[in-house]
Amino acid sequence: MSLVTSPSRVAYILSSDLINYSDLLPSNQGRSSLVHSLAYHLDLLDLSMLDRDESDTEAGPSTVFEKQMLLTALNADPLSSGQSECGNRRRALVYPPKPATSQQLSSYHQESFVRQLSKLSDAEDVEHHSKRRKQAHSGSLSSTTLRTPSSLPSSSSSSSCADDGSDQESGNLRPSSSASGPSRSSGHKRINPERNQFGLTHDCPPFQGLSHHVSLIAGASMTAAELLAAGRADIAICWDGGRHHAKKDSASGFCYVNDVVLAILALRKPRKVTVTTTAPREEGLVEKVKGGKGEGSEKVVKKTMMKRIDRVLYLDLDLHWGDGVEEAFQTSPNVLTLSIHHFAPGFFPCYTPSSDAAKYGAPGSINADTGKGGTSFNIALNLGTSDDSLERVMMNTVEPLVQVWGAEMVVVQCGVDGLAGDPMAVWNLSARAYVKAIQRVLGWKKPTLLLGGGGYNSESAARVWTLLTAVCLNRFHDQTGKDGIGNGLAVKRTTHENVPIPLIEQKRQQQTDSNENQMERNKKEEPSLDRIGYETLIPDHKYWPNYDPEYTLDVPSGEMIDQNDQAHFEVIDRVFFKHIKNMSCSSTGFKSK
Repeated sequence: MSLVTSPSRVAYILSSDLINYSDLLPSNQGRSSLVHSLAYHLDLLDLSMLDRDESDTEAGPSTVFEKQMLLTALNADPLSSGQSECGNRRRALVYPPKPATSQQLSSYHQESFVRQLSKLSDAEDVEHHSKRRKQAHSGSLSSTTLRTPSSLPSSSSSSSCADDGSDQESGNLRPSSSASGPSRSSGHKRINPERNQFGLTHDCPPFQGLSHHVSLIAGASMTAAELLAAGRADIAICWDGGRHHAKKDSASGFCYVNDVVLAILALRKPRKVTVTTTAPREEGLVEKVKGGKGEGSEKVVKKTMMKRIDRVLYLDLDLHWGDGVEEAFQTSPNVLTLSIHHFAPGFFPCYTPSSDAAKYGAPGSINADTGKGGTSFNIALNLGTSDDSLERVMMNTVEPLVQVWGAEMVVVQCGVDGLAGDPMAVWNLSARAYVKAIQRVLGWKKPTLLLGGGGYNSESAARVWTLLTAVCLNRFHDQTGKDGIGNGLAVKRTTHENVPIPLIEQKRQQQTDSNENQMERNKKEEPSLDRIGYETLIPDHKYWPNYDPEYTLDVPSGEMIDQNDQAHFEVIDRVFFKHIKNMSCSSTGFKSK
């Protein structure tokens, strides 16, 4: 399946509740507001779906009232519409998410875990609102703050920490070794056994509004998936999604629900589709139409049939290994998971030893077991990973693997905690690395779901995801004139004998050249089409002061040394040469030996 429209139809999942409840995540308080407010004030969002009448079934639960609530959540300038009247400026069409039900959450997660999330959230809500009512009656808090989720604890700063009495370690940005591992409490605080059982301690403490947070995050990613599967969008964006660590029966690594798994399951759900085909006409009618020959001998008919997406590619760009998603699809031959991440002993979540050390590396490593389905792959990179290193593995490893696999749809987790300046301080990527990677992904011309993920410098996350939104809309332009590659060694394309990479690469390059030529023509034909790039200034809005001192969309790389040497890349090449060769020899499935 390939994209059928040009330019691509871009859907953007957003609502006031999604912003407000996403802002509550202890590890990323206030980030959602920063991300979406920046995209809105750069005129990347089309809110016209929210103007539709309530009787319009396609519009879902959206109303004009929801639009006003969303504008409030976006901190839109009340003196302007917030959007240009420029007719040829492309924007992403905003769709509100449909909150996931307990039944939908249980399509993957264990029912007891789903019940526990709801129970804990209800208890936190009661306790929290009781305290706030007392404060309101004492005159220290306005009663109006009790009514809307926007009044819940939040912060617009990337340096914010939880201050609601939850485990202090939730603000450390360093997840615990496991969701249900031994307590690291100092001993004065009793750990609830049920919370510990479901991973709801340490890095995943319960918080007020948790059940709504889980329902909206899962529902947002599932809504995006449904739009793609139904053919209503070619690219769907859900920056609040990408919680890739959550397990079937427990929270983990700041992730309370695995919306990624739920979205992929939604993509692969059998659905009715209408297909157009031809069928022979009846004998008596054939004789009357052109002697029964040519076009008169057949008729066009429409048929409704059940169909499902056969192959989905999941690409994880987060600094951390996408263990939760890999675990979910480790036995599936229909979902290929490929995680590019930092791997080091003791670095979350790389703690489990290999089940067969003589045959496989540790889970998350390059030589890890590829699963019963033979479709679980990992590209482990070292400290200081640079733009050049990421581009090298995207070109030499990801590209040929994807081409041989032949995915019908693509899901990308765009965690940006590998950026230079992120509190994780492990990789040294610039905004260009992510732009280049997503440009390559979109060049595959497959329906694509883009999700968020890690990123603990909220301003940097907002910058990069805004740039990626512009890339999807074909509004991105590099005003600096650079090619998006860092200052390291030149990236070279490696090829292997007996693997059909060269021809594939030639076709891809031809398509890339064609796309670049079309972009140049578009620039000439649409001179008023606003372009967004690294040097684009941060627009004047509530969060403008947060972007001090540069006030542009660029996130430059730092001075960290890239410890991925040629020997490391040769190991990656050897391992994936074997994977690619096995895949190219099998049209139905494969298993790496």
